[in-house]
Amino acid sequence: MNKKKTISLILFVLLASMVAVGCTGSNKEKTASQDAAWNESFHNNLALLHTDLNNSINAMNLTNDFNDTSFIMAGQNMIEDSQNALNENNQFTVSPNLQEAQKEWALGLNDSISLGKCLLNMSNNSKNNNETALNEDVENMYSLGSSMSAHMNRAATLAKIAQDNEKSNSQKE
Repeated sequence: MNKKKTISLILFVLLASMVAVGCTGSNKEKTASQDAAWNESFHNNLALLHTDLNNSINAMNLTNDFNDTSFIMAGQNMIEDSQNALNENNQFTVSPNLQEAQKEWALGLNDSISLGKCLLNMSNNSKNNNETALNEDVENMYSLGSSMSAHMNRAATLAKIAQDNEKSNSQKE
């Protein structure tokens, strides 16, 4: 399989996993404002990163190489949006029920920043016709993507568990 198809497949799998993560929904019944605000931030930023991944796939499918401006822009957007989401995440003090989800989200965002940087490296290495480095970038992208997906899926699951526990506790009262 050629590099472009391999990378498209990897990014598509990441995109699909982010769609699944986004299906957890938000809890409008939260009484703790920090929890509710973090949950909203989490879902909004997840949707934005989903768009960034989708744009990187589209850019790759529409160009002949990784040095196209749309591919570069997709990588830069991923870095910037992930950094903004990480900064926003760090502003919240959530309840103990959401702390583990918040930590996993931060780990996923750090991986997303690294993935965006990897896309930019791929562009530079493609421009310089450095096949060896480009092959390393593809492997690094796969590793980062897998880690990012695992952390984001775990964050979504933990947030969903906390949300369900909160609903259950509210109904008991």
